[in-house]
Amino acid sequence: MKATRVTKCKDDPRIIELAEALKILSDPNRLRIMCFLSQGEKCVCEVERELDISQQLSSHHLNVLRETGFLKGRKEGTWSYYSVDRQFLKRVDDIFSAYLDYRRVDSRPKQRASC
Repeated sequence: MKATRVTKCKDDPRIIELAEALKILSDPNRLRIMCFLSQGEKCVCEVERELDISQQLSSHHLNVLRETGFLKGRKEGTWSYYSVDRQFLKRVDDIFSAYLDYRRVDSRPKQRASC
């Protein structure tokens, strides 16, 4: 890895944003919700039924994902609907790809420099 790239990783505030986003997605139920909602907008009851989790738990995870920007929510009468915020997900993906895209990882052995 080039020194300039390491410096960029160290100095780029987006790394903190990426770390926070990854923390949010580290919960398996949240990942399952994101996967399910990637198929399109769903109401809370559909999320509960698909994931086989309680209304309280699904609402908690949906709210966390919405508050952090991963989801958009809307009300229609007494029903709440959620969908993936594509722009936010793209931003997180772009940051991830900028630093951790497997196609950019240099795995060739290097001569060791003395520390």
